[in-house]
Amino acid sequence: MAQDSNFERLAQLLKEVGIRTVDDRSVDGRSGFLVDVPFDGGTIILDLPHPGPISALGSDSIGLAVIDPVGYVRQSWGLAERINYLRVGSSISDSPIGPLFDPEPGHSGGAMYLEGNRYFAGHHATGAPDDRFLLVTSAREEGQIRKLASKSGRMAGALKRLGKALTMHQTMDDLCVSSAHEIASAMELAAVLIWMVEPEDGCLRLAASVGVNRMGTTSLNRLRGTDGSGCAAELVADSGQIFTVGNVVEHVLTTHLEAKFCYLKPGGVTVHPLVISDRLLGVLEMVGREGDPHFADGGELHQTVAEHLALALNSAAMFENLERLASHDPLTGLANHRALQEFLQQRTTEAERTGQSLGAIMIDVDHFRSFNEEEGHDAGDAVLRQVAEAIKGCLRGYDLGARYGGEEFTVVMPGSSELGIETAAERIRARVEAMPFITRSGRERHLTVSLGCALYPNNASDVPSLLKAADLALFEAKRSGRNRAVRYRGTAASHTPQPPFSLDSVRDLIPAEARPAADERIARFADEVGWLADRLHLSSSQRVILQALLIVTPSYLEAWKKGDQKEIDIVESSEEARLLLPSLRALADPSNVSRIPLLAKVVEVLLALEGDGGRALAEQPSRFDAEIVSLIWEYGRAA
Repeated sequence: MAQDSNFERLAQLLKEVGIRTVDDRSVDGRSGFLVDVPFDGGTIILDLPHPGPISALGSDSIGLAVIDPVGYVRQSWGLAERINYLRVGSSISDSPIGPLFDPEPGHSGGAMYLEGNRYFAGHHATGAPDDRFLLVTSAREEGQIRKLASKSGRMAGALKRLGKALTMHQTMDDLCVSSAHEIASAMELAAVLIWMVEPEDGCLRLAASVGVNRMGTTSLNRLRGTDGSGCAAELVADSGQIFTVGNVVEHVLTTHLEAKFCYLKPGGVTVHPLVISDRLLGVLEMVGREGDPHFADGGELHQTVAEHLALALNSAAMFENLERLASHDPLTGLANHRALQEFLQQRTTEAERTGQSLGAIMIDVDHFRSFNEEEGHDAGDAVLRQVAEAIKGCLRGYDLGARYGGEEFTVVMPGSSELGIETAAERIRARVEAMPFITRSGRERHLTVSLGCALYPNNASDVPSLLKAADLALFEAKRSGRNRAVRYRGTAASHTPQPPFSLDSVRDLIPAEARPAADERIARFADEVGWLADRLHLSSSQRVILQALLIVTPSYLEAWKKGDQKEIDIVESSEEARLLLPSLRALADPSNVSRIPLLAKVVEVLLALEGDGGRALAEQPSRFDAEIVSLIWEYGRAA
């Protein structure tokens, strides 16, 4: 080692840091890895305990500085000389490394990483006893590792949050909205946009956006996709290639859109095609925030996010297709007969509870057989599709159009009036008549439909009689000349709908010893059942089901509590209990159902009245449904 006094002081400082210096590279008994550290005037040989991430150290990689008690740099060597706040005469008190030097006596110093260097501080260097020393080493590898760790953490966090969003939604629109928010939040982006390819015309529909103002959503709501490139999303849809720009103002496709439509000031932008098996599902655009150091290096993350989103959207598309096949007619795209019946049952129950009306229109294609016989069955299919399109164009958002069967169609209109269904029927008739059918040979044929209208409850008492009334009106339209709409003029059938089962058959489901108490319970709560049924607009069938629940529920719950599977099976295997099971199971184990049926809530309150004279209802009303409790108290005051 050179014997200059400065080197002697430097060697002493290194020893205080725990780094051994030797005079000769051939020295025996060295403990680690010998590294030459050249300084002006000589070279120090360090005996490092480990080779570290670099194979050699020099004055560009290591340095030392002596700090006086006031905080000024007394002397510096090597790397320290090239750091502004470590130059001789500089004060470190207000510098970024100032916190390393605690002014209190006995403080042993510390270490910190800053801007590619690592700093080690200590006390009692050679020279004045109150001097402090600082060792600086290059930490470029550490900086790279930190950057890589930050990048990996960002990717892991983003994928974790995105993965959760992707598994929570089965439909494409819900999935797009949730994913856009999670991607923007997890990756701290200025904006996210997701377009989906419309199967009808191949255009791109903006399914979700985050961080985009109205100008942006309006301009980009519907794109041509494969017909020119007016924006980055269209270019990506055309080419199938990723589009990336470091700054939105640097490219003609982004300087007038992304640079202006983001709420936050944008930086770079990357646009990815969402592709599965060479099939374009949509386009994902991610816009970074200005000054985000991670966005430019996030190519791998951006690509991974796009791939995960494409896979999830493909699964959602298959789910929607299966759902659609189960409920829609494949030829016309309207609801099928099964979906029609389910919709009618739901809407009639709703109409009975709310007192609203429900309209139905039966539609039949005039002279349909002639189209099949004269033009062929493919022409007949084309006629049905054309009529279906006319029907779709005349429906409100909450109406249902369905193919009833053959050349017959049905429209269901909740909340409609007599005038409303007549107007809708006439609108459908006129639209079909205005759409002449062009045969394969180019000949124009006149296409018309006949329509029959009926209204629940004015013309019918249930679903079958509603459809029957509309069908009778349709027959009248056919008989009186076709190409017209006729409204049914009769009244609802006077017969009372048959109950779903008899209460005597329900009594047979419970033990014989429990039947007297059940009979007494039915008699006791007869008035309350009538009161609640009127206030809740229960149908006649629902009233019978409520009475049946009052008979069966106590015995069923007792069997459930005891684990008496034999008694449980007697109830659950019976045909009568099919309508009771949702309420019975909800009362037995409410934690296993997402929604407690209305009748279960009513039974729970009535049984609480029976159990202890209503004490639980009075002392713990929050245990029960607030609406039912309120009606019970109202009944008590009225009585």
